[in-house]
Amino acid sequence: MKSLSKPILTLVLLFSSFGFSVQHFQLPWMNAQNETAVSYNSQDYLDAVWVIETYFLDCPYCNDNAPRVDALKNHFQNDERVQILDVGIDKDDASYTEWIRRHRPNHPVLKDGTRKLVKQLGTSVYPSTYVLDKKLNVVYKSAGTWSSKVEAQIKEAVEKAIAQ
Repeated sequence: MKSLSKPILTLVLLFSSFGFSVQHFQLPWMNAQNETAVSYNSQDYLDAVWVIETYFLDCPYCNDNAPRVDALKNHFQNDERVQILDVGIDKDDASYTEWIRRHRPNHPVLKDGTRKLVKQLGTSVYPSTYVLDKKLNVVYKSAGTWSSKVEAQIKEAVEKAIAQ
């Protein structure tokens, strides 16, 4: 009986983290290519599935994930229904400018200085990654640096959410 308790507890914790949704969000778009697009509004992408990585700029684990997030964007580059977002909690615009210069992300970098979206997601560990379906329901969540297994799980969750 004792040998089953740890796997069962893990499954309970895993499944209890899903089943909630967030409200539509509008955040400053720190690396917008179009000068008129100064904010990212989720309502502009009603048929989208989102992959949101929450992070802070000086987090070494978050920075380790940067190339992996770019690779995920490359994987889904031909599907506009998949929105890959980095959502930072830092407040200083100049720090974002430096981070963007250093990492050159191929996807939107948003600033959640008030942590409104991060609080809705219930983020307590950085980086944390969420997959949201078209109705903004959280269908997948992970914390920490992405392993190959986590990358595969994220892709699977996105594909499943697109199919719904």
